[in-house]
Amino acid sequence: MSGSTTQSMTFQAQPPDVFAALQEAAKRTGFQYLSGDVSTGTAVFTSGRFLLGVGEKVSVGIKEIAPGTVQVTLSSDPKLGLVGRSRRGGAGADRMWQALSGLLPHT
Repeated sequence: MSGSTTQSMTFQAQPPDVFAALQEAAKRTGFQYLSGDVSTGTAVFTSGRFLLGVGEKVSVGIKEIAPGTVQVTLSSDPKLGLVGRSRRGGAGADRMWQALSGLLPHT
């Protein structure tokens, strides 16, 4: 079991609003922003204290599928494949999804 998870959801929002909401959701759930760009629709967050440390890495894709409608795809993997983190199956990413869901209106 790898512990990786992928989820997608659509929201009534513009990409810059989603990008800002993702950063707020990450902050609320203990993730740190690593990199990303609203113009390319990508973002990466980590729950580790150090770039190469243990923890959970979350990659996000943001795609406008219609005017005012954005699909967000979140994929998470434990860093370094640690067994203890794998059993959690992306629990931190699930908390991040819940936080994001409370910040943006669903379609």
